[in-house]
Amino acid sequence: MKENMKEAYKNLYQNICDTVKEWEIKIGYRKEEIQLYYPEESLLELLETDKDSLKGILEEFCVASKEQMGDMMIYETEEKGRYCVRIPAQGVSYVHENLPESAFLKAFLQVVTAPGKKLEDVCQVFYDFSGEVTIEKVEEREWGIWFTKGDIDSYVYYVEEDEFGLEYHRFTKEAYQKLNN
Repeated sequence: MKENMKEAYKNLYQNICDTVKEWEIKIGYRKEEIQLYYPEESLLELLETDKDSLKGILEEFCVASKEQMGDMMIYETEEKGRYCVRIPAQGVSYVHENLPESAFLKAFLQVVTAPGKKLEDVCQVFYDFSGEVTIEKVEEREWGIWFTKGDIDSYVYYVEEDEFGLEYHRFTKEAYQKLNN
């Protein structure tokens, strides 16, 4: 990332890179364009801005991250309040070649996608990496789990267990708090 990139851009940039890496761990690397979708609220949070400034800041963000991510485009979809982030093959390759794979995320995904695993197995993955884990029971079979210090991984993993297995969603801490309020 460019040295002169605004500090606020770093949150969105990191989130995009983390998500591309997550997809790579899940389905493998392919040098091709990918599209990510963000609700407007997430972009506002990550860029630390307001609705009136969002369009201009997204344009500036794409210019500022061009060296690494190529001609990335971010635009509002036909569904108002939903944005598409189009990352060209250059950006996907940049993430693949320059960002290390997270040992935690790899272990987490192995458990979440394995047949017969339970919420307790997911918790154990967190404890395998740190004794400082926060586990919040949201519903009977739905938990929010994260590293208390955030030094291993800064996201909250909302994990659901049903008769078909485990499913998860990954949120920033602020987005998770808003979801639960």
